[in-house]
Amino acid sequence: MASDIPRKKWELTSGFVHVCVLLISAGFWLFIGQISWWRTVLAVGLSFACFTIGSLAGFLFTSYGEETSTLGKVRDWLVGGLTGLTVANSGAIKALLLTFSFGPGPREFAITTSVAITYLGLGFFYMFFQRELIFNVLLARSRALRGQLDGTKQAGIATQKLLAGLPPALLAGIDTLDDTIEERKSEFEALRTILYADDVSEFLKQADEALSLGTATDWDVVAKAAYLNYYRTYYEKGEKREPQEEKAGEWILRALMMNPLHGDLTARYADVLWMRELYADAVATLERLMQSPEAPAYVQQWLGYFLLFVESREDDTIRLSQDYHKRFPDETDTFFNIANAYAKKYSQELMQQDVLSKTDSENRRRALENLKSGLKSQPDFAKTLREDSADPDDFLHVFFTDREFREIVKFESTNAKT
Repeated sequence: MASDIPRKKWELTSGFVHVCVLLISAGFWLFIGQISWWRTVLAVGLSFACFTIGSLAGFLFTSYGEETSTLGKVRDWLVGGLTGLTVANSGAIKALLLTFSFGPGPREFAITTSVAITYLGLGFFYMFFQRELIFNVLLARSRALRGQLDGTKQAGIATQKLLAGLPPALLAGIDTLDDTIEERKSEFEALRTILYADDVSEFLKQADEALSLGTATDWDVVAKAAYLNYYRTYYEKGEKREPQEEKAGEWILRALMMNPLHGDLTARYADVLWMRELYADAVATLERLMQSPEAPAYVQQWLGYFLLFVESREDDTIRLSQDYHKRFPDETDTFFNIANAYAKKYSQELMQQDVLSKTDSENRRRALENLKSGLKSQPDFAKTLREDSADPDDFLHVFFTDREFREIVKFESTNAKT
């Protein structure tokens, strides 16, 4: 409200000045007319013509920003043209003014010239102050809003295309983009094209610049920037991956500051925390979200997976995954989460008993049973299990030399001893 006070004062002052100038001009025109309507019409016509020319000159001289590339050239031409005109064609100017003269004689010409110069100056300064104090400010705001809307529209179209191209399992949180890219590379190269299109990159660049300048941005811009940066993390590799994860987390946090109850973005933020190996924070974020009625259904499945990376939470993974499967009987990804949880428990059991294997272990049996259940509907996932189990840090590595496991995932060689 305080910032509107100077503007209101200027509007009142400007209105008062307009009224005063109009009244003085009316009296001046009547005085010059000397009760002759023709003389009055000439005075009014000359005044308006000169005022208009002065306003056009003021408009050109106050051009800025995008206008300088077009109107700026006209202004330079006008300055040069007027300079040459006044020097070489002063006689023509005098002849033009004489056509507006109110009568013969030097005094009439003097009055005509004074009216022309006065209203040229009034027109110039009127437009100069209007542009500098009002019109340029409104124009700048309008251009900024237009640019913001254009960028938001482009980003919105890109986001819609991206979401339309993502499979339902990914949007539901069942699969990750990394897994899906491996399975359907050609399709997700098309998504990369959308994510890294010039208009999307320009939108994100403008959003970053607005943030660095402290410019206020609305929810639509922040939310789109958050989603686009989030999905870009899956395409960045090597040294570029970590900065992109941090950037995605920062934008999602800004969106959540504007809308703390947004369930999907909260889950995406937890995913970013998990990418950055902040497993406890990721789990805590999803557990808080689970208490909210706005929590998306896939949060329970995600939480069951994230808990695998937290010590002593295997039973919670099993419980949440089993509950999720009861809610959605057609999904089978939770079988692999449950198998991983039992594999962790089996590994701990072997360490406690200081043995290499234990064929009668209940944890081993349940882990392998769930692997079989998952592979019934996803037989192609066996290749991923074979590759992952070779990694010493993988949960299923405890089964790498297990004959039954190797038969389940169809290793070429199954002659390893249990």
